[in-house]
Amino acid sequence: MAPVTYIDSSAVQALKDLYQEYKSREIQIAISNPNREVLLTLSKAGVVELIGKEWYFVRVHDAVQVCLQHVESLNETSKTSNPLPGDRPSFLQRLLKHGEESSSSSSDLESGNNVRSGSKNIDPSLEPLLPRKS
Repeated sequence: MAPVTYIDSSAVQALKDLYQEYKSREIQIAISNPNREVLLTLSKAGVVELIGKEWYFVRVHDAVQVCLQHVESLNETSKTSNPLPGDRPSFLQRLLKHGEESSSSSSDLESGNNVRSGSKNIDPSLEPLLPRKS
């Protein structure tokens, strides 16, 4: 996909709507490699704060790695918690269960090798584009 070099108010509103829809489905948006003008527009419109500064990245690779680590940590959390009987599993829980049953892991798909990171913590070398709130 080609990089986005400009974003107008209609695109900003569409991104806000998309964020709200995804949030209702427990899906997190990550933005990678926005140019200065796009980042400034998103910041002025409040989209940076809406999505969260920690979800903006310089490189697509960093965004993918952090998202994979986030999913793995959610997977470990869901294994330790016991859902109430009769509760319908969320889309994310069904997706994670399907991923466990799959023969190839998400890191295999991303890196093309058979080595799984297994790290519970986010790699400090994968820094977000914007610093987190202090």
